[in-house]
Amino acid sequence: MNCVDVRARLHAYVDGELTVGDTAAVAAHCVECSRCDALVRGEREFRLLLRRQPREPAPPELRERIVHSVRRDARRATARPWLLAPAAAVAAALVVVVVLPSSRQQSPLVADLVDKHIAYAQIERPAELATGDRAEVAEWFLQRAGMRVTVPDYSPSGIRLVGARLADAHERKAAYLLYEKGRTLLSVFMVPLSDAEGPFRGRTVVFRGHEYVAHEQKGFRTVSWTDGQTLYGLVSMLDYDALLECADRLRQERLNQTRL
Repeated sequence: MNCVDVRARLHAYVDGELTVGDTAAVAAHCVECSRCDALVRGEREFRLLLRRQPREPAPPELRERIVHSVRRDARRATARPWLLAPAAAVAAALVVVVVLPSSRQQSPLVADLVDKHIAYAQIERPAELATGDRAEVAEWFLQRAGMRVTVPDYSPSGIRLVGARLADAHERKAAYLLYEKGRTLLSVFMVPLSDAEGPFRGRTVVFRGHEYVAHEQKGFRTVSWTDGQTLYGLVSMLDYDALLECADRLRQERLNQTRL
């Protein structure tokens, strides 16, 4: 995000109409650029000045229509746009997965990741590091926490990297990668495991020869697996086909990275 991009998005940014990724990118740019930060502050001050100007009272009929419209919109806006399920999102993993019998109880650790996904989606800047540069994210984790994190490339599927942060999961540091497809968020967590943890229970699915645990909680779908040392957890409202594709790509890229 540069100065030209910020100025093109200035009004939408001040009005809160940008996607979470663009909002985080503009905010990050303004931290570094005093001129753009001044533009944003000036626009906000101008709008505040307008709100302070005296106004003629609206006719009763107009006021009634406005109040009715606001209340109707408020009933619809029960969640942020990126928390709403896509109209075409269905559990369509019937062809590409084999379902194995297993307990449907979710592990507490994976359930905690769902809560993190929801919580981060509600804050103004869910990503500590707002960037779409995979190498920059990997280096940031290495320098910040000594973690060698695989940052998968989901762009062929139309899923773009938004940023990253260090998360807390069951009193330990975890890597959190934030992706976005349209206005639907995808959270990718990588959590170090203790020797006493596991096995993780849920609905076991086989995708391209590998087993994953799938579960739905609070309206979100999760796909998780472990390599014995780390739990990998994907949380989103994307359908299971998309999540399993993302899981498989992460597994392959992680394998390639460890071979180097």
